[in-house]
Amino acid sequence: MLLNKTENEVKEKIMANIYTPKDEEEIFAPFSPIIGYKKMSPSFVEKLNNSMDEKMEDWSPNLVGKVTQELKFTKELDKIWATEMGSFLMKYQSHAELYTSLGKRNIQPDIFDYRVDVTSGWFVRQFENEYNPIHVHLGSMLSCVGYLKLPDGIDEEWDEDYKDHHPANGHIQFVYGHAANHTGSNCLMKPQVGDFYVFPAHLHHLVYPFKTKGERRSFSVNFTISATYKDQTQEAKSYAEQEKEMEVAK
Repeated sequence: MLLNKTENEVKEKIMANIYTPKDEEEIFAPFSPIIGYKKMSPSFVEKLNNSMDEKMEDWSPNLVGKVTQELKFTKELDKIWATEMGSFLMKYQSHAELYTSLGKRNIQPDIFDYRVDVTSGWFVRQFENEYNPIHVHLGSMLSCVGYLKLPDGIDEEWDEDYKDHHPANGHIQFVYGHAANHTGSNCLMKPQVGDFYVFPAHLHHLVYPFKTKGERRSFSVNFTISATYKDQTQEAKSYAEQEKEMEVAK
């Protein structure tokens, strides 16, 4: 892909990710959406649970879930979530920059101010026999899921389900690409209270139904990590110039 192409010359071009071996033998996986995991603090889980109110705006017309309720975060909750998770999200962003550039670029907090711009957040109240069909999230670069509550007795259901060759009850599954030799195409996560996952918004995922009576409560937030120059007098630069500034020092 080229930028600022004139009739006779190309002034700039986006930096290519060229693989350079460092050892005589290496095995690596340069293609894959990146998923991050964090254990939320019990106090933050409690704060979110206490903040949920059935009178919140019904967000289900914007979503695909076949569940009891999907309740939109307030603006205040958006801010509380971004403040609590911001540090971890920057670790995720740093890893993503390094991974997708084959180690050549990283975030540069000395040059840029980074912020988490929330598009929307919502609680998901899923009860027995309900599910969330396969879908992606629109309107942002990243999304996430955090688990706040599980039905009493679901461990017994899972014990039984795990006797099967393909347990799935109440699990979330991420799907990417297609099945092939030496290629992973999906993974399942068994939810636990406090678990938090961040992932690219375009990554397909779904949630399976469960049988135990009670509520499986989670939340999702769609967001983008944005960067602006610390130096407010800095003139706008091309994408290629910005990539150059993000190069990792040799």
